[in-house]
Amino acid sequence: MLRRIWNLVLKEFIQLLRDWLMTAFILTLPVLQLILLAQATGSRISDVRVAVLDLDRSSASRQLVNALDVRRELDVCCFPATLADTHRLLDQGEATLVVVIPAGLDADLSDATRTPRIQLVADASNTVPASIAMSAARETIAEFAEETRFRGRNLVSQDLVSPVDLRANVHFNPTFNVKFFTVPAQVGFIIYQVTLTVASIGLARERELGTLEQLMVMPLRRLELVIGKAIPALLIGAINFLLTLAVTVLVFQVPMQGSLLLLFGLTLLFIVAEIGYGIFISSVARTQQQAILFVFVLAMVDMTFSGYLVRVKNLPGPLQAISQIVPFHHYLTIIRGVMLKGAGLDALWPHAAAMLLMGLFVTTIAVRNLSRTLD
Repeated sequence: MLRRIWNLVLKEFIQLLRDWLMTAFILTLPVLQLILLAQATGSRISDVRVAVLDLDRSSASRQLVNALDVRRELDVCCFPATLADTHRLLDQGEATLVVVIPAGLDADLSDATRTPRIQLVADASNTVPASIAMSAARETIAEFAEETRFRGRNLVSQDLVSPVDLRANVHFNPTFNVKFFTVPAQVGFIIYQVTLTVASIGLARERELGTLEQLMVMPLRRLELVIGKAIPALLIGAINFLLTLAVTVLVFQVPMQGSLLLLFGLTLLFIVAEIGYGIFISSVARTQQQAILFVFVLAMVDMTFSGYLVRVKNLPGPLQAISQIVPFHHYLTIIRGVMLKGAGLDALWPHAAAMLLMGLFVTTIAVRNLSRTLD
């Protein structure tokens, strides 16, 4: 039995090496994809375009404009003359944030009985830069108010300068580096993508090339055929995981707080579960193109329910229940938990058990469907 499986595995690798384009895709493109995505999502948003409508034109207003412009997140680029001009800048996307400094700001600062007011208008069609610009502008105005030594007063609201000595302690990501959250998810998606692709085209390629009948006349049991097709996908998925994890830790400096051995073992479990899905697709698809199309559709569905694009808690209740049977959702929780929190098996075993159950269930269905198809 082992010799027959080994010969089939060897045949798979020989076939894979003959297709140099697929080999290059499997070994190099996932790492390149990780680097490009991590660079794009991990970089901080800076130089958000800000327009300032200065109706005061005083020394105090100029100091405030300078304070806004020196912030790394903000770039004061426009000085509209009227309120209508600010609306045009927002409508055309030439500015993300508008700061309206009313007339009499300098006089209000000099009078302890008057409260200066400043208006912030943001274009929230893209919420991320808008929220960052609003936060940076609020902090800058609060610091400017404090520097003017008007204790207990504020240019925007009373809650920006708090009399409470508030001390925060941030766990797992003290610098709020977005890469620590996004890059592990991208590693998980790459492993998911490569494993599912390799596993799904195995039998579809044999059927398309007309060599499936030759496998059928060989002394191979159905289970041996499935194992022989699954082992190459398992090895390729494991190699890609080690490569992408090395890039994640060494290049992008994402911390590895937990056990590498535990993460590798749970990754193998995730790969095995996805191989079951791949074998099921391979048993249904008649050509490699059909298999890749099925993988694409399944990936879109799994990304929706996994928390990769949208938090699972933001989904409606029935969809949250469906996400519990998606192995990709559990693996994202595992890889983030091990790398960022140092979580152990005592905290992650429910997710591991869910992946194991779904893998066994889908693999059983795939093998039974494959037996009916081949017979």
